[in-house]
Amino acid sequence: MLQHIVLWKIKDDFQGVPKSQLIQEFKDQLERLPELISDIDHLQVFVNFEGEGEQVCDLCLLSMHADKEALKRYANHPEHQNVLSFAKNIVIERRVVDAIW
Repeated sequence: MLQHIVLWKIKDDFQGVPKSQLIQEFKDQLERLPELISDIDHLQVFVNFEGEGEQVCDLCLLSMHADKEALKRYANHPEHQNVLSFAKNIVIERRVVDAIW
């Protein structure tokens, strides 16, 4: 089993849409992915509720995949790519950890 953990910092606004709405839309898009991509065994999205600063991230994804090949299929899936297109507009910073569990 492989855990894919991603942390994001989100812009304060994008095209007049405030950060709180951007975060919610991003979260909603991510949480729809398990219905669309069979290579996701489990997925949770967490929103930071408090704090700001250099070390604080706004959103965290934890997904689980059978193996490295399943993670690659997930990463290249068109539905995941659609979410990435949205993310590229609103993300300031991204950190990733892929861990075998």
